Amino acid sequence: MASIPSVASSTAANYLSSVAYAIQQQAAECSGTIVDATGEPIIGASVVVQGTTNGTITDFDGKFTLTDVPKGAVLNVSFIGYTTQTIKWEGQPLNITLKEDNKVLDEVVVVGYGTQKKVNLTGSVASVSSEDIKDRVQTNVLSAVQGTVPGVTVISRPGSTPSINFRGRGNLGTSEPLYVIDGTIADATFFSNLDPNSIESISFLKDAASAAIYGSRAAYGVVLVTTKQGKKEKTNISYSGYIALNNPTYKPKYVNSAQYAEL
Repeated sequence: MASIPSVASSTAANYLSSVAYAIQQQAAECSGTIVDATGEPIIGASVVVQGTTNGTITDFDGKFTLTDVPKGAVLNVSFIGYTTQTIKWEGQPLNITLKEDNKVLDEVVVVGYGTQKKVNLTGSVASVSSEDIKDRVQTNVLSAVQGTVPGVTVISRPGSTPSINFRGRGNLGTSEPLYVIDGTIADATFFSNLDPNSIESISFLKDAASAAIYGSRAAYGVVLVTTKQGKKEKTNISYSGYIALNNPTYKPKYVNSAQYAEL
């Protein structure tokens, strides 16, 4: 009878040991190296276990280490300008090669002297396409671009035309940027009255390079607007509209001429 507790305790110890061993086998340390197509290490690439908050970034040598990663876990590897990869980890060290996201790098941005690809830009330029603003229910374009571009502030006051600011406010005169629509100088009122469906893209030139093109008028930045033009493609027809029906809640009853004379 005295040996029963010792047998039970031994069985429990063996069970706990096996559980601990299984957990240790399931969750291990995941390490690896991330490079680009030329073999250069990518610094600051993000590595996250899918569905969790367990993640890290690569160091100066492109290496990373993640703890408590179960075998068979899926890793999301991403970095700006590169295509995100999803990799299943089976316990071995990883050697990951990220490919450039050509769709992002080849995106054309309108600048003061023509168009450039994002990959070739050196100045501070932000752009908004028609897809970003066409579904916004706003009374003007200025209100539609609010919140779509970092560093661009749209000031809207009741009873006045909204104003835009992205290079600070001055003490003398106006702090409005210069508006250029299809190569023609315009003002904020004309810009805000544009039909959002007719806009191809809007570019915001936010650095001092804009003043080198447009002079002192661009001291507070430039808003470049390109409207839609005809293209040599198949015919595309788009329609956007709405219909409303109004019914009066109360219909007053009017007197006729005889009744009016009696009054």
